[in-house]
Amino acid sequence: MQRNNTLPIPIARIDNTFVDNARYQLSAREAKVMLFLISKIDPIKQKRLHEQTISVKDLERILKEDGKKWGGLYSEMLAFQDRMLSRTISIPSEVKIDGKTFPGKMNWFQYISPVELEDGSVGLRFLFAQPLQPALLDLKEYVGVSLLEVIPLKSSFSIRMYQIFRSHRNKLAKYQKKSTRRYPIAELKSLLGIDGKYADFGNFKKRVLNPLTQEVSKHTSIKVTWKGIKKGRATAEIEFEFWDKGSGQSATKSTAASKASSLTYEALTFAQLKAFDILVAYSVNDDIALEMISQVKGSEILGFEDWYFSEVIRIFESKTNLEETGAKAGALVNWFLKKKIFEQGDHFARIMEWLQEKKKALQESDDVAWGNRVVAKELTAQAFRAYLNKK
Repeated sequence: MQRNNTLPIPIARIDNTFVDNARYQLSAREAKVMLFLISKIDPIKQKRLHEQTISVKDLERILKEDGKKWGGLYSEMLAFQDRMLSRTISIPSEVKIDGKTFPGKMNWFQYISPVELEDGSVGLRFLFAQPLQPALLDLKEYVGVSLLEVIPLKSSFSIRMYQIFRSHRNKLAKYQKKSTRRYPIAELKSLLGIDGKYADFGNFKKRVLNPLTQEVSKHTSIKVTWKGIKKGRATAEIEFEFWDKGSGQSATKSTAASKASSLTYEALTFAQLKAFDILVAYSVNDDIALEMISQVKGSEILGFEDWYFSEVIRIFESKTNLEETGAKAGALVNWFLKKKIFEQGDHFARIMEWLQEKKKALQESDDVAWGNRVVAKELTAQAFRAYLNKK
């Protein structure tokens, strides 16, 4: 039985503190390449940052803009390489020089170099700079950025602020329906890597604030608005108010909450954590995602919850006519928690058959991966990572 799965959805995991505080500027396309590379990092299995490779043809598809003059593949790739290696990240510090705080600086990459791929085509190898390891690999509290939500965004400011909004909603959604962040204008510009630009507030509003709030609200699972806070006659600060869409989940949210699942994020196993990321990437609320995972009890699914929910979503996608992100997430939750569609009948039988075939294929093709899955069943994701680091 074959499946045309598009899951798991790529998730870029980034330390919350880095997301909130790092100052940098990337174009929208550069940011998407960066997040794609970050999504390939596995914080459970990896002990250090590894090389990442992208074919030049794939890079061309990401970077080439319709209607924009294209200078030829060689010159464009060379320019892209130069830009990426010149991009820096500024990190605020408490150290002062002449009474002013002095930031730290780092690059994104140690190197970018060409490589010939197995099929004879050309690719580029990227290795993230070692100082980024705490932000990309040694993760304790992090935000999972779904590339599914980032891809439609055309503004680099939208991509940057979406990460910040998503980080705060992940932490605070269980405590508040809406979140707010207020920034002095100079600080917001610094965060977006545009210090000293858009001196005219009307231009800043037109080029930055309106596009980013409109794009994030339209294309992601977060709705956001902004307002200016004046000091005297001038606008001195910007306050963002943002919240999770997912209004379709409200019918089941009280049901899920009332069950008071004992499953916590920290207690998730390796496979449950991957399942959690899949559900959150699909715009399911964090608490409801935990409740959904806690409902999966079958011994045949234990240790393979990520595969299970990938197939659940694949089946749901094949049946639904909904298109809006929040509405689809709400309907999926309703199907799963209230109607229990995947616990019975043909759907359940098909999922179990598919799981058995996939497990058998893994057992026959990769003893190490199968053995790790068996061990990981009984360990939290953090404990499993410690186990792998000792091997």
